[in-house]
Amino acid sequence: MCNLQCILALAAISTHAAYSWEIATTVDNQLHFYNERNLSSTVGGGSRELTALAYDAVYNMMLFVDKNSDNASIFSLFLSNNTYKPLVKRRSHESIVGLAFDPIENRLFWTDDSEKSIFEISLRNDSKYNGYGKVFLKLNNEIPQGIAVDSCRKYVYWSNTKMGSASIKRARFDDNKIEVIINSSLTMPISIAIDQRTKRLFWADDTAGANYVIESSNLDGSNRVKLIEGTDHRPIALTVSKDFIYWFDQDYHYIWRIPKEPTPQTKPEKYMPFTDKDVYGIATNYPIEDQTEGIPECYALRDLLHNKPEISNIATIPVDTGLFCIHGEKTEVNGPCKCAPGYTGVRCDINVCQNYCLKGNCSLNADDKPQCSCTPGYIGERCEINVCYGYCLNNGKCSLNKQQEPECSCDGFEGMRCEVQIVKTTTAAFTESTRNYTESCNCTQNAPIVPTECFNKTPTAPTESLVSNEKQFLVITECNDGWNSTRDPIIIVLSIICTLLCAACGLLLRKVIQLKRRPRIKKRIIVNKNVTPMTARPDQCEVTIENCCNMNICETPCFEPRSTIRPSLLDSKPGKEENKNLISHMELPDDY
Repeated sequence: MCNLQCILALAAISTHAAYSWEIATTVDNQLHFYNERNLSSTVGGGSRELTALAYDAVYNMMLFVDKNSDNASIFSLFLSNNTYKPLVKRRSHESIVGLAFDPIENRLFWTDDSEKSIFEISLRNDSKYNGYGKVFLKLNNEIPQGIAVDSCRKYVYWSNTKMGSASIKRARFDDNKIEVIINSSLTMPISIAIDQRTKRLFWADDTAGANYVIESSNLDGSNRVKLIEGTDHRPIALTVSKDFIYWFDQDYHYIWRIPKEPTPQTKPEKYMPFTDKDVYGIATNYPIEDQTEGIPECYALRDLLHNKPEISNIATIPVDTGLFCIHGEKTEVNGPCKCAPGYTGVRCDINVCQNYCLKGNCSLNADDKPQCSCTPGYIGERCEINVCYGYCLNNGKCSLNKQQEPECSCDGFEGMRCEVQIVKTTTAAFTESTRNYTESCNCTQNAPIVPTECFNKTPTAPTESLVSNEKQFLVITECNDGWNSTRDPIIIVLSIICTLLCAACGLLLRKVIQLKRRPRIKKRIIVNKNVTPMTARPDQCEVTIENCCNMNICETPCFEPRSTIRPSLLDSKPGKEENKNLISHMELPDDY
């Protein structure tokens, strides 16, 4: 009796422990379980890099993707007994980004964005298990990412993240008929989730730039509601619980949450930090009873809690046997991979062209490097530049011509890039401009609006394009050669003053040059001082040569005329002859 009670107690403790978590995430190579924002347990160690994550509340089972496992890609973990099992074999080239499980039919669905397909595999005992699954939907023109199942109504939902044609679609389990439910105002719907309790679809959209939005709609896409939007978030995983919506933001490395029915003033709440770590998968502990209560379509899902079919146990996937090369070959045992042209990575599993060209087709050049062939209207190494971006000024509309070159459609402006404003005037203004033009250019009234003689005149003001009777006229409002009553008299007066000043300067310069030219004696007359004084010798004068040089010609006593100085001396020369004699002994005699 005691032993039975102990077993039941252990079972109760085990069951409580299995459900004593709120949030589960994939972090590096482990599953982390959190309760009341505290890490309660971790599972893993043998894994390498976990990404996508899904939780099935019927089987209490975690489903996750190990990106770098050698032989399997999708695994299950039963939380009730901690059983770890590989479910799907790894393909040679795959990129699984989303998981979803239908517990009623035991069908596992996943999206592969490299194969552009949705795959499925049956985990029932009576199914033919091949390990790889099969294609559920081939989506050639889409990039599927987020995925969710509506087990109550037997629908598969997925998000298409192809740039320019993003959408959310669904298809029935059996007929594979695709139905578009959301195809407008979407940029990149990363992750989606279904809530049976509210019969709503939720998704996170990584919009242009650093913006994001969390939205909701009915399961058929109607009654679309924007729950919250903001900036500086990059949501990469989203899930719902009974009362909240959770998502992981790759910019801040935080798990955020908001109520399912937020008010306009609601702001996102920082729920849990992850320092320098990315969370690619997130799930909440959302019991089936809470999801299906009062929902008639979900009775079959609720009944599974008491009558669960067994999941297939025939999966035969070998354990990891060492690193293998997907697009390449081993250089040596347990050595690195030598990748084929166009591939890179530890396993040669990364196509160098994947997401390289933003608006164009990628190919390899002679050096096995990616190169882009851009679609019309885009340029740049990765076709990332729109040729119309910022090309047309002043709100002009840009389009491509037949030569695939940008051209502008202007409104109120003209020019190749709408850079010149068109000035419109009324008929009265046109008449006034014509009259002013005729007066300023001395044009006759019978002359045309733009006379020939004024064509070569440069207008001082911009020309105006006037519209009258659906004909355009070019009017030059002012010519440069007209008389200006203020400017021109001033210019004339200043010109006269400058001319007079120049003439006065010339005369003064000539006078200064003449004054500088003084006579100089070329010959010296040596007077003997030891002879009879001047009073005794009337025909001679006695003077020092220094005093003579400083005398004026008219003041020199030695050469004064006989009639004025010594009229009594009979042998003296006449005054004119004495002056000639003096001048003949001077420099530059021709000037005097």
